[in-house]
Amino acid sequence: MKFGVLFSGGKDSVFACHLAMQKDEVACLITILSENPDSYMFHTPNIRCTDMQARAMEIPILSWTTKGRKEEELQDLAAAISAARDRYGIEGIVTGAIESVYQAARVQRICRELGLWCCSPLWQINQIDYLRLLLKE
Repeated sequence: MKFGVLFSGGKDSVFACHLAMQKDEVACLITILSENPDSYMFHTPNIRCTDMQARAMEIPILSWTTKGRKEEELQDLAAAISAARDRYGIEGIVTGAIESVYQAARVQRICRELGLWCCSPLWQINQIDYLRLLLKE
């Protein structure tokens, strides 16, 4: 299956991508560049480094800008995912979501509306087990 990974460059999205690559094809990374540093949906610290990470990983990246206004940023996310589907033929989205029902529910809804699978391999993982797994991998 071909997936796009919602990619902030943080440990959770990087590890979710790593896990996806073990079983499926990661066709692209999708990064949302929010102008709002306090975005409810998107990780913003060091987000501009994702292009370099994508090059190092040899995975194409689709970067999309949003003003970061609550709920409007979901339209931008849907547009980015739709563009990735059209450009890279993805069949689903991988997220690094662990605890945020707010984020997970919204991404799942967008995927459902676009006819895509949604996979969150780290969802509700025990934090201690997760850190051990990160060290092991």
